[in-house]
Amino acid sequence: MEKHEENKAVAREGIASEAYVNISKAAWLTLCEDAYQRRHMEACGALLGRRDDQGNWHITRAHPLRNIASSPVYFEFDPQELLELELRYPGEMVGVYHSHPGGYARASSTDRENMQRVNVEQCIPWVWLIAVGPFECPVTSTVMLKAYHHYEDRGLVLVRVHLAEEAELQP
Repeated sequence: MEKHEENKAVAREGIASEAYVNISKAAWLTLCEDAYQRRHMEACGALLGRRDDQGNWHITRAHPLRNIASSPVYFEFDPQELLELELRYPGEMVGVYHSHPGGYARASSTDRENMQRVNVEQCIPWVWLIAVGPFECPVTSTVMLKAYHHYEDRGLVLVRVHLAEEAELQP
């Protein structure tokens, strides 16, 4: 990506989508615990739930997955593990998450490329959550969460995140 395009992507990141993410307390706790347990590498996992007719994501569970890159600055899912999860919970995978243990508080250029490839080129409507470190203690109040989706017509957009009560997650 050329520098000019990268700057446009970073600037556009501040534009919030009308869509939002509701994440259950259980999913939030799982994600935070995973980021803390793997605080020296990028933790990653799948988000299970549903997407409503207005394009909002309702996440009921987070499922940690192995980072086969074992890197503090890059993650890569085990493709077999991801496939097994999709087969076990058909139609429930609504997104993925990973952590930035070094505290980088935005989607990296690699993240943006992956988001565009999956959301636009492969037409998979996942939401992407990034937990921003450092993760020095297992207290969830210290974890900042950013959510993104790459729309074909608007590009990469920051999506609001709401910690939901269980009743709010019901269809």
